Amino acid sequence: MTKIALQMRSCRLFRRPLLLNFFLIAIIAVFITPVKVSADGGFVVSKFVWNKHKDITEPTQKAIMVYDAGREDLILQVKYEGPVDEFGWLIPVPNLPTVQEGSMKCFYELSQYTQKLWEPPGYENKGRGMTMALSGDQGEKPEPVKVIEIKTVGAYKIAVLSTKNSDALVKWLDTNQFYFPTNKADVLDDYVKRQWYFVAVKINLGESFPGSFATSGKLASGELNPLQIGFASDRCVYPLKISSINGKPSEVQVYVLSPEPLVERTMFEKKFPEVHRLALEHNAQRMQMFQRTREISRTVRMHVHPEEGEIPGPPVETNIPMNQILRMSVPYEALLPYGEITEKELPECSRKIPRLQGKTWWLTKQTWTFKPDEMRDLLFQPAAQVFVEDLTNEEGYYVAQNLARLGSNAVPGLLSALQSTNPIVRIHAASVLDDLSGGAASVVQDPRVLDYLPALFKDPEPEVRRDAVAVAVYSGNPKFEEPLINLLRDENEGVRLGAAFALKRSYRSKSEYLPVFQKMLKDENLDVRASALEALAGSDVPILREDVLPLLSVTNMRVVSIALSQLERDGISYDDLAPLLHSDLMLMRLTGLSVLQRLGDNKTSIEVIIPLLRDPEQPVRSRAWRLLKTLSGQEIPADQPNQWEQWWLENKPTLMVAEYTKVIALNPKDGGAYQDRGCFYYNSHDFTNALADFRKSCELGSNNQDYSYYRIWLILARSGEKAAATKELMSYLEHRNTGTTNDWPSKVGRFLTGQLTETDFLNAATNTNAKTDREQHCEAYFYAGMKRLIENDKTTAVDYFKKCLATGVKHFEEYQSAEAELRFLLASPMN
Repeated sequence: MTKIALQMRSCRLFRRPLLLNFFLIAIIAVFITPVKVSADGGFVVSKFVWNKHKDITEPTQKAIMVYDAGREDLILQVKYEGPVDEFGWLIPVPNLPTVQEGSMKCFYELSQYTQKLWEPPGYENKGRGMTMALSGDQGEKPEPVKVIEIKTVGAYKIAVLSTKNSDALVKWLDTNQFYFPTNKADVLDDYVKRQWYFVAVKINLGESFPGSFATSGKLASGELNPLQIGFASDRCVYPLKISSINGKPSEVQVYVLSPEPLVERTMFEKKFPEVHRLALEHNAQRMQMFQRTREISRTVRMHVHPEEGEIPGPPVETNIPMNQILRMSVPYEALLPYGEITEKELPECSRKIPRLQGKTWWLTKQTWTFKPDEMRDLLFQPAAQVFVEDLTNEEGYYVAQNLARLGSNAVPGLLSALQSTNPIVRIHAASVLDDLSGGAASVVQDPRVLDYLPALFKDPEPEVRRDAVAVAVYSGNPKFEEPLINLLRDENEGVRLGAAFALKRSYRSKSEYLPVFQKMLKDENLDVRASALEALAGSDVPILREDVLPLLSVTNMRVVSIALSQLERDGISYDDLAPLLHSDLMLMRLTGLSVLQRLGDNKTSIEVIIPLLRDPEQPVRSRAWRLLKTLSGQEIPADQPNQWEQWWLENKPTLMVAEYTKVIALNPKDGGAYQDRGCFYYNSHDFTNALADFRKSCELGSNNQDYSYYRIWLILARSGEKAAATKELMSYLEHRNTGTTNDWPSKVGRFLTGQLTETDFLNAATNTNAKTDREQHCEAYFYAGMKRLIENDKTTAVDYFKKCLATGVKHFEEYQSAEAELRFLLASPMN
């Protein structure tokens, strides 16, 4: 079965015919990168049709390279047009060669196989040249050329030559009617100094041409019989430099087969600038598509609710680092095609090249167009080694994506890179872990990688931790659960999100970690609390409303969405939504209104909706007005907030009491509903009904039970029963079962009973967390103001009530009560 390291969805190479009107040609090997289509899109091809013309007749030169155990076999084929008797072909090789007839069937088979594997029709790609320097020295004193062997191979006459002097070789070529430009002798000299051999090839005019030759006296385009040359070599090498003597561009195509993936380093690195350009282009296209999608969404919304006007979306980041652009927008051309094959996939090649039999080989197909001054001998090296060494480059993410295609071959080098002291190398190497396409899947599932994962969870670079978490997401290994839980406290949002997602996907019971999660759900850091909440979605760990409600006060829309999802499932009230409705962010206020709309006909929400008719943003005002019309049945215009406020002032007592009573009737055991109605009665100075509701709330129990007792104390104290009220409250505080006597609510009770001075109480409200500080001061100023009011110090009481309102915590009962007390105090003369 074929093991594919990279399944390329589209890679159609575009090339134009290049005619060679010269008499000395060398075969070269080059790269071109394939096109990559994202996993959530691609082309559907009903039937594969092999494009023989593209691979067989178009490239100027073609080669199959087989390299293993210090031996290289080249099957070479060139495209030539010209008189047959003028044809000449000189091929330098590093050691004494054996030459035999090659087979075009091998090219046919590889062309068809690789097109089907990597190059479905639909994309075109142009090879691009590279800049390389030429070099050469003066030749030595001419010495005779040694002709080692002369033989006939198919339609060719072959001479195997060796020499120690390039001038002598030029003379030999001239004598034997091989045209060679004398000003290019330095090219030959380079091979001579390295003691290479030369294979000189001419057409055997005494033999009949095979059917692939044209009878017109010219060689048929693309069907010149291949030669198969074998030789010893300590490296996989391709003699490209000799092709520069032609003085014209040449497109070459090469199939490389070896036990491990090979790459030509310089050619690979020359692609980096082009990758940069393409990545920027792809990112620009992605941003345009995103902007277009937003525009369509805006148009649709404006069509449905034109009165809301423009609702700006979140800002689009445009100043993105190059590494992040590469991560988001890997160009199709950035990835080299690699695949593992056996003789089963290439039966014809295995018959013609017996050493292919019985083994697994790595195959790559690479194409490039070279200009003369770019041509040099190419050295193919182990790809994993090259890619790991190139992780230090700015383009390391692109390099890492190619490393990932090498499957298990990449693991040793990858682990070495992940332990590098260079953070850039570790970041680029870790990006392999976040790529599950093709061969990368086998990398992240490798036991050696999984064993090293816990160390990556602790890496100082957040990018490394984030990519390590991506592996844990898909591994499903329970041994990662505990470190993932710890990562819910990570300072980096991406790491927290990944850890939460990985834990959420786990189907194991999380009850064994119950104490840890419960502690995290009460963490002062709301980001930690949100991550824990997301990880527990759908789990067996109980989640308390009191742990979730504070998350509605944050400015992160994702966190708010998580909290809303949990609260709406268990039941949510308009009081719960107050933080959203009073948020500084327009999007939060709109979200709060949308949730209120989903709650249905709950007239108690009118209280918090009416102020939004004066919101500075038109979309909020319009949405609030539509909801008010639905809840009230009134047709008061949106631009008349005064009329709405007057209507509410006149109808609020009746509507609110009726609504609270309806809620209580639906759930008579809900102590919180009695608490809410009691606060309404209290703010209306209906203390008799308020006292009854607060006592019922204490009897049934609720999340606000402490504050029901505090309201009872206020009602009794302001009616002249302060001593009895204090005795009752002290008894409650003594038996209060919260596990602590020094939390904030207990300090409120101790202040009311005289156990904490006003100064100490106000100082105790101070908190390093700005949000908590505002909320505790909102309560502190209200209760301090009420004690002053009970003591008939109305001036100080008014001052404290105003300070309470200045905290801006509008959704707190204390805020609303302070507002109500001010109305009563300012409406009547103060003594």
